[in-house]
Amino acid sequence: MNLAPIPVQDELVHDAATRAFANMAQKGGDALGAVKQLGFADALPDHEAWPQAATVIRAQARAAAPVDMAEILSGGDAAALSLGRLLQICAGMEAALDLSLKYVQDRKQFGRALAQFQAIQHQLAIAAEEIAACGAATDLALACAAREGHASPRLPALLDGATLVAGRAVDVVYENCHQVHGAIGFTQEYALHRHSLDLLRWRAELQKLRGGELGCAERLGDWALAGGSLWRGVVSAMSPGGKNG
Repeated sequence: MNLAPIPVQDELVHDAATRAFANMAQKGGDALGAVKQLGFADALPDHEAWPQAATVIRAQARAAAPVDMAEILSGGDAAALSLGRLLQICAGMEAALDLSLKYVQDRKQFGRALAQFQAIQHQLAIAAEEIAACGAATDLALACAAREGHASPRLPALLDGATLVAGRAVDVVYENCHQVHGAIGFTQEYALHRHSLDLLRWRAELQKLRGGELGCAERLGDWALAGGSLWRGVVSAMSPGGKNG
């Protein structure tokens, strides 16, 4: 089975989860109770529930809501939790970039919006590139988990690859988004502060789950050598029956 992208998220689930987590982040509402009412608190034993679960996890991360949906939905499975952390990281970085884009459009210096300065544009473009790369790698792992389950022989390699991409992406997004914000980005009242702490914590937990970036790189290297070449390894992961060396 080829790893085509997962279909577009369920808009009803997305809207309900987004409202619930936004209320919790801003007003302290019972987002966890709202999510349980949606029926996804115990969804992941059935791998076909991953598309809906991913929607809920992403909504929680984008809102920076103080509840860990990746841990709740993973049911203690290391592969599921790794994928959940990747989904959170992607969504958190997207939220940080959105805040940055709004800030540079609103903030003026020398009579011009910050968004009109080429250096600012370059920083945010680089951040967007890293987010896109991390999202593409994570989407491959999500497609594998949703279609083949957590025991898929090619899921470990996809998770390792996405973990390495996410490690670099968090560094770039954190640095560039805070640079364009200046000091305001570190204040507790401003949302970027919450996203930054989430991203650093999720990355550390993801790397611990995967045995660190060095462990990921070593396994991917062994897997590529076992296949005879890097290209054969990539094809193996993307085609039926692919295995992690």
